[in-house]
Amino acid sequence: MEFHFINPRKNALVYIIKILSGSLILWYGLRALGFPEPYWAMISLIIVTEPDMTVAKANFRARLINTISGAIIACLCLVVFGATFFSMLIALTLAVIVAMLWQNYPSNWRLGPATVVILMSAAFAGGGLHQELGLALLRVTEVITGSTVALLQTVIYIGVVHRLQRDA
Repeated sequence: MEFHFINPRKNALVYIIKILSGSLILWYGLRALGFPEPYWAMISLIIVTEPDMTVAKANFRARLINTISGAIIACLCLVVFGATFFSMLIALTLAVIVAMLWQNYPSNWRLGPATVVILMSAAFAGGGLHQELGLALLRVTEVITGSTVALLQTVIYIGVVHRLQRDA
């Protein structure tokens, strides 16, 4: 019996190895540094992970731009309007406007507004502006760390592939 619908893509093993090894590095590394649950780092690792350096760099850039712009907009709205649903709607509107007006903004622009919702919804349950802004900074740090680990893994992967091709 053959299963034609089960046909792994060319780089399936590469993705599995990079995502699992990166997740282990991020989970245990960031927890050792005091990050209680580094889910955002792992999500960023998954989003940025690619075997091709050009695509990995583009994913890294997009993740960075979207997360930072979403975090800045969310923090500004928290400071100006407080942690309310109305404030979240304003921040969402601003995040979409920034993405639509900024020339050459990354194509996966929806990550910016998604960041706004995640940060501001966490602020609804927060214990004050200081804690909410600290949470935003923590999330941005996780995103940058996860994205950087994915990019570094791509550099290592490309180096290993070139070395194996050279030795063959």
